[in-house]
Amino acid sequence: MKKIFLTTLMAAMIGSQVFASDVSKVSYRVLAAFEAQFADASDVSWTVTDNYTKAKFTIEGEQVEAFFNASGDVIGTSRKTDLKRLPLNAIQKIRKNYGKYKVTETIEFEFNGDRKYFVSIENDTDRKILEVSLYGDVTIFDKDK
Repeated sequence: MKKIFLTTLMAAMIGSQVFASDVSKVSYRVLAAFEAQFADASDVSWTVTDNYTKAKFTIEGEQVEAFFNASGDVIGTSRKTDLKRLPLNAIQKIRKNYGKYKVTETIEFEFNGDRKYFVSIENDTDRKILEVSLYGDVTIFDKDK
């Protein structure tokens, strides 16, 4: 179940089609949970799908996304980060194994108390998403897991 949610959320973050929504489409439970957890948020925009509701907002100067289930529980959060914030051994593996690729985006993702990083890389002919653990393990993210 955890992998299904993670895969759904990652697919949404990396470009799948979702429909944007105004706040009137967001459930009261989700709004209440959002206000309780992210009271200092500003510039909030909402996306509602059949599987989750996403709030995209700014807090403490950072752009953050929070994903909620229908009950108002936070499923996960994500924010852009710098490659240099990853474990050192992961950075070295990426540079060694994917030196011909350019890093286009690095995302920190927290899900059920676990934290992972996703690094988008590309070159002239290929694009990959790497999944990086807190321990520095680097694998190619497979959306079909």
